[in-house]
Amino acid sequence: MNRKRILIIIAIAVALAATALYAGWFHRDNSLQGSGTVEARDIRVGSKVGGRIDKVLVREGDAVQPGQVLITFDDKELQAALEQSQASAEKAQRGYRPEEIAEARAAAAQAKADSEMKKNGYRKEDIDAAQADLDRAKADEVRTQLDFDRYEALAKKDLVSKQQRDTAEANWKMALAQRENAQQKLDMLHHGYRPEEIASAEAHYRETQATLEKYEHGNRREDVELAKAGYAYDEARFRERQVVAPSAATVEVLDVRPGDLIAPNTPVATLLERDQIYVRIYIPETEIGQVKIGEKAEVRVDSFPNQVFDGVVEQINQQAEFLPRNVQTREERVHQVFGVKIRINDAAGRVLAGMAADVKLKAGK
Repeated sequence: MNRKRILIIIAIAVALAATALYAGWFHRDNSLQGSGTVEARDIRVGSKVGGRIDKVLVREGDAVQPGQVLITFDDKELQAALEQSQASAEKAQRGYRPEEIAEARAAAAQAKADSEMKKNGYRKEDIDAAQADLDRAKADEVRTQLDFDRYEALAKKDLVSKQQRDTAEANWKMALAQRENAQQKLDMLHHGYRPEEIASAEAHYRETQATLEKYEHGNRREDVELAKAGYAYDEARFRERQVVAPSAATVEVLDVRPGDLIAPNTPVATLLERDQIYVRIYIPETEIGQVKIGEKAEVRVDSFPNQVFDGVVEQINQQAEFLPRNVQTREERVHQVFGVKIRINDAAGRVLAGMAADVKLKAGK
């Protein structure tokens, strides 16, 4: 056997081996075939507000229905905030009560009178009364000073006790202080109020008048809408006091207990959707043109070898991959494949995530 014949035999053997390997992944009996592992779409659920867990109503492995409550949180604070915002929204829409308007009107009238009094200054009657008080204080000062002078002279002759002399001096000094105080009060009345006091009184009057007008006219439309928005926001937060299942699923992971403190936006459970079971296979680039979205498929799993499950092509990856390694040569492009996702229709829920599955596509038909 010459060298040329040996090379031909070797080439034929390599070709047969490559064909056998290719057939192991994708068999051609007028269909495309592939194998993969069943997967299920998972949903991580939790609360946007979090808090302390009150009750855990399901366990791992339980089947749950859409809207079923899984976990509840302590909702006392959320309930209080909701009731407060509800009351604020109702009050904003209803307007102010008559007694509130009357109270605001009285406050405005009082502030107006105070402002006018400060701008006009003190009344003549007040000044006259202050002058009379000063005159009495002066008279008391003169009288007590004369008494002190008399007791002072008598004390030097030992005709009165030192205690009597000291009492007279104390009375005189007290009268002197009262006279000075009366003088200051009269001076203040003559000068009138300070500019800053007048300005403060005017500002207070404008404030009370504005409050009165607001009460009489009722809340503005935008204020009412703002109060309603606050109520809606607290309603949404109150709904987050419990975690519910968004769809029919199986509880896969649930590792929380009553009393646990959970931060906002923290997943507390993982659910596997029972109607979202799929398997992903890989089709060579040379065959991917025969696969279409919506194409029917037959799926078999080892656990039910005699049962054929219906499937449908749901997704075709838009980017190719290389198996078993990333190559760039023209000769090895046969290894370039596209991932194809097939959803499995199994209403009974027998096909579970993790099962090995074989898929047959009726490509081109």
